[in-house]
Amino acid sequence: MNQLFKISFSIFMLMALMVALPAQAQYNWGDYEVFSVGTPPKTEAKKAKDSLFKLSPRNSFNADGLGGFFVANTADRFESGQLILSSRYRFHELTSNRGTSFFQTEDGHVSTWESSLTWVGDWAEWGFTIPVHDWSLSAPRTFGTRSTAETGLGNMRIGWKATYLPDKSYYRFAYGAMATVTTGNPEHMLPAGSKTNDELKLFGCVTTRETDRATANLELGAVLDSETEDDRFIYRGGMSYEATKHVSLIGELAGEIQGGDDKDTLDLVLGIRLGINETWNLEFAYYKNLRTFREYGWDDQLQAGYSLRW
Repeated sequence: MNQLFKISFSIFMLMALMVALPAQAQYNWGDYEVFSVGTPPKTEAKKAKDSLFKLSPRNSFNADGLGGFFVANTADRFESGQLILSSRYRFHELTSNRGTSFFQTEDGHVSTWESSLTWVGDWAEWGFTIPVHDWSLSAPRTFGTRSTAETGLGNMRIGWKATYLPDKSYYRFAYGAMATVTTGNPEHMLPAGSKTNDELKLFGCVTTRETDRATANLELGAVLDSETEDDRFIYRGGMSYEATKHVSLIGELAGEIQGGDDKDTLDLVLGIRLGINETWNLEFAYYKNLRTFREYGWDDQLQAGYSLRW
């Protein structure tokens, strides 16, 4: 055993001496010549390529201030280190109260302008959204109040979405959270959809590549109310199609379920996004209400918006 140890140690020392020789140095040992192995040439590390989902006009921001379709969040990734401004304008006429239509002489409308500022990091997105509402309502028989109108600040939203999860064979996951904070005077903004309680939305989504032009998306989550009065389950399913290099067509089904007894809401969303250039993106969408349990319900809604990256 001692003899084997001595032989092994001698071989190890010889190998260490050869490695320690200067690069490309040549030595004569009698009839033998020894050359050092030398330092292998350095090669640049290959940059990871987003090969599964290419950025296209479909990539913009939703009402949470996070990357997604018009309503849903998606697992798409933007280039990190960007600060992105996006704004949306929405308009709808008020027509119902928790599924019951207004009387013929009653009406109202809501206009909303919201702006989002989003920071895209290496592994997550952070979004901050401020909405401003203008509304009027004349439905004394339904609500027992006189006609009124208001303009003011709605509930702010702060969103976060983790985007570091790796691509799989044809899909990618993402998850995140979005907090809605009561700001301004939320009671005066109730017809515009503001809540009087804070809310926390937890969600997960998966985006799949169907073809070179078609992308599907599914988002599932829950909204937790600070007073546990309006907890609900949410689901969003959608698909985009790249009609041209600068045009994306998007369709979505966006629903919410609050317990039983048909306390659910479902909207169909159809829209288009236009990639003007690498930094500008325009969008137009139409919402059709299919089922509603909103206190201030509507049948149709129009939306227009843009995003600017820098």
